[in-house]
Amino acid sequence: MPLLKLKKLVSDDPWVLQEVFSGKTDLSVVVPLAQLLEQELVAQPKERLGVRLSSDESLDDLKPLLKQVSLVEIYFEALRDGRGFSFARVLRREGFEGEIRASGEVSRDRLDYLYRCGFDSVLLQAPINEEQITTAYQEISVHYQADARNEQPIYRQAI
Repeated sequence: MPLLKLKKLVSDDPWVLQEVFSGKTDLSVVVPLAQLLEQELVAQPKERLGVRLSSDESLDDLKPLLKQVSLVEIYFEALRDGRGFSFARVLRREGFEGEIRASGEVSRDRLDYLYRCGFDSVLLQAPINEEQITTAYQEISVHYQADARNEQPIYRQAI
């Protein structure tokens, strides 16, 4: 699966999804939120611990654990489900500075909006080339609304 990180195609992904995680490992692991809530995974260093949040789970359950993880992977179960966009915005407003990753049913036409909502990386299911990436982020040249990276709407920006 292609991985985009900060609008660039990258070939190496240190993160490994582990549905069942029993203890400390040298790998950087992403575990489901339910498992993180059930277990105390303090044996795993923060830099190597990520959590996967699906749209049917509560962001309120994750908030107390944000200091224990360095990656939050938001899993989009369907293209029509937009809750993941809101999750990313809330995480950024809460001050989460780690990596926010989109996975699941995400498509090229949503890349710019994902970035504007605060996502740092996107795990795509379909192949993509550099030209498609460039055009995906440049199709809309002017954004009137504020976003996670620029909190001022266009009428307050000095452009």
